Amino acid sequence: MPQLPLQLLLLLAPLGPLSPRALPRASRALDGAGDVAELRFLTTQPLHLLSPAFLSFTIDANLATDPRFLTFLGSPKLRTLARGLSPAYLRFGGTKTDFLIFDPKKEPTFEERSYWQSRVNQDICKSGSIPPHVHKKLELEWLFQEQWLLREQYQKNFKNTTYSRSSVDMLYTFANCSGLDLIFGLNALLRTADLQWNSSNAQLLLDYCSSKNYNISWELGNEPNSFQKKAGIFIDGLQLGEDFIELHKLLRKSTYKHAKLYGPDVGQPRGKTVKMLKSFLEAGGDVIDSVTWHHYYLNGRIATKEDFLNPDVLDTFISSVQKIFQVVQETRPSKKVWLGETSSAYGGGAPLLSNTFAAGFMWLDKLGLSARMGIEVVMRQVFFGAGNYHLVDENFEPLPDYWLSLLFKKLVGTSVLMASVKGGAGRKLRVYLHCTNINQSPKYKEGDLTLYAINLHNVTKHLQLPYYLFNKQVDKYVVKPSGPDGLLSKSVQLNGQTLRMVDDQTLPTLTEKSLRPGSSLGLPAFSYGFFVIRNAKVAACT
Repeated sequence: MPQLPLQLLLLLAPLGPLSPRALPRASRALDGAGDVAELRFLTTQPLHLLSPAFLSFTIDANLATDPRFLTFLGSPKLRTLARGLSPAYLRFGGTKTDFLIFDPKKEPTFEERSYWQSRVNQDICKSGSIPPHVHKKLELEWLFQEQWLLREQYQKNFKNTTYSRSSVDMLYTFANCSGLDLIFGLNALLRTADLQWNSSNAQLLLDYCSSKNYNISWELGNEPNSFQKKAGIFIDGLQLGEDFIELHKLLRKSTYKHAKLYGPDVGQPRGKTVKMLKSFLEAGGDVIDSVTWHHYYLNGRIATKEDFLNPDVLDTFISSVQKIFQVVQETRPSKKVWLGETSSAYGGGAPLLSNTFAAGFMWLDKLGLSARMGIEVVMRQVFFGAGNYHLVDENFEPLPDYWLSLLFKKLVGTSVLMASVKGGAGRKLRVYLHCTNINQSPKYKEGDLTLYAINLHNVTKHLQLPYYLFNKQVDKYVVKPSGPDGLLSKSVQLNGQTLRMVDDQTLPTLTEKSLRPGSSLGLPAFSYGFFVIRNAKVAACT
């Protein structure tokens, strides 16, 4: 299991001086260019191999609090946007996971019935949009529902609600038609008198999903370290481990005997949470396929724009990852580590920040650090739903972090390499290096490199490639805010062109700007971008 000190040693390892023959070319290309940052690459072998679904995302279980709103998932536009980020896992989870009860006898809502009736005898993945009268009604009522959900979360006053077979169908159809692998979170707060997990409701759901041949992976509970706070029930790690063993037995007896099981989805690794994770892994860690945990940088109610741009805040993520890996190394060293839920700020995100261009610095840096430190999958909270940290807004319009995620998917491959900035600029100029994703971008080929970088300086920075790559052609994808709101904009431009969907079922072409060999890689103040180094012929990428 990777340990951070090794990563830092690799990051700082000297890679040799700039070739004397390259110096004149470098000087000419960068003459008068302003602030220059010399890059170091370590490309002899990959540090880690990520899942092709490394960047994944969630639908919060609170969307099912009133199952009518799951009908939103029938939107062809929403499915087009989700499909753009596949391959990915879709986690159905969150606090409300432990307050949802499956009722196979419950009738679908009027909205759900209207949706399914309009699709009789049609290909469910190719059929039309939500009936207009249903969409209009839901749209008008969503604003009040969203406010109610956020108030419930703030007051920590959660009530049990039920969902029907139709709700499960809607969720699974959305995932399946969007090319996503569904992970379903089961209620862990259903307990017997002696506080053992009552699996009877889970059994009903497993039976139904099995009858429909739904291909699903499973979780049990959400942030069990806070059950006391949310429901007045304390469950220790040992009991939780036994609960997962019980669920694993249920799966083995069903058609889901080969299904994946993930957990325990603990919150950030502090004090008692670390203790719970350790005892859980000792007791039940053998039955899970990956260890999941959650991370947020800030409290959404008090976060500021300055927090979102502060490298000290970004660096706090490193110590959290270290603590998780330390526990896993001590207990179940063979297990993969996943970030099962994450975003900029908890409590639904920070209003007017978590859904703007400014949030991209945290999101891209978290992806870069997670990959470098060996986290196999990162699940973004949320794709669509209540709050301010969504990728797609209530009108099904993609927000800045959606476009950033789309670029990441298209350009960044699964083999992680090492990049660093020489000198003291590395905290505000943050760089990451992977092999290029040639599966998503066929114009690139094996051996190409993708560098992604974040500039938190208030001046343009010019990145200088290592000498052996200096004369390679580079394709630039620089992302800046679009419109008058600057860093608080809800739209972005790529290489100067504002990104918009072509129509409800067509994403725009992500067009590169090709740089002449020997050019500097300019990254404007407070921006981020991707640079594909073509024909790099890096052996670790072949």
